[in-house]
Amino acid sequence: MTNIITQATAAQAATATINATAASPSIKLDSAKAKISISTGAKATKQSAKVEVTPVLDYSPKLSVERAAQDGENLATHDRSHYVTEFKRGVEKTARATLEMCRVVYEASRVLDSYHFQHFCKEIGYHDNSSTIRKFIAIGKVYPRFIDYADQLPSGWTAIYQITQIPADHFEHMLKNGKRLDELKGKRLQALLGKTRQLDDMTAPLKFDSEAGGFAFGKLVAMRKFDDVDWRAIEKAMSELEARLPVKFVVPKELTQIVEERRLRRYQSAKKHYTHQEFKPDTWDMGEEANAVLPRTEPEVVAEA
Repeated sequence: MTNIITQATAAQAATATINATAASPSIKLDSAKAKISISTGAKATKQSAKVEVTPVLDYSPKLSVERAAQDGENLATHDRSHYVTEFKRGVEKTARATLEMCRVVYEASRVLDSYHFQHFCKEIGYHDNSSTIRKFIAIGKVYPRFIDYADQLPSGWTAIYQITQIPADHFEHMLKNGKRLDELKGKRLQALLGKTRQLDDMTAPLKFDSEAGGFAFGKLVAMRKFDDVDWRAIEKAMSELEARLPVKFVVPKELTQIVEERRLRRYQSAKKHYTHQEFKPDTWDMGEEANAVLPRTEPEVVAEA
């Protein structure tokens, strides 16, 4: 009896395996050309309609710390005035801390010799001849005058430094008439800074970029979102201008990393899904001068189904 049940079970399993095999979808991946073939019928015939599916590149980023964090729960409820007060208190604390920090740098610049001051700057993460240290010293110098008005100062040290560069008489006039220092913004602040700016050196208002080895004086703006093809054209144009003019284009590191990652993903996808001209160097556009020396083969035009 046991043998009969075992044989019946084995026969049923074999039948189920055959049925499962016959019912499986006809999707195959060619290892050479890696094209996905989809047939419309359960049985392959010469009349079966086939559609080539182009794989979609995945440019989705990894999950950041901020997006992975959960929103706070069980927060204490307060009215709007409470949050305004706490925010302003935090700004004042930051301004006071900035003044005290810059005062330390100022005193170190006055007391230490050049050797020890250079190493002092190195130990706190700066170069002794950097613009940041120069601005810290300027803020630290006016510490006795500014500390009593810390509640009127912005939180950022860059904005505090700008206030140190306005005309001294205008600064005293504001304090005498009870005007707040944090009201100096925008065009009004820039107009006051222009009155104390030196005119003998055109590069004086420009920031020296030690990594690029020059003065940054312009901004390159993309008027719309660009893709990989647009970026390749932009790279060619920038290289051409750099070859003809004493300028250098500095692209943000974050952008170059994105470009390289997208290129790597396209390359990896091209190896798996070979299409047309990616690996045919004789069809690549090397530029007008290079193409004139070694004419390239025109890429084949593939009609879309």
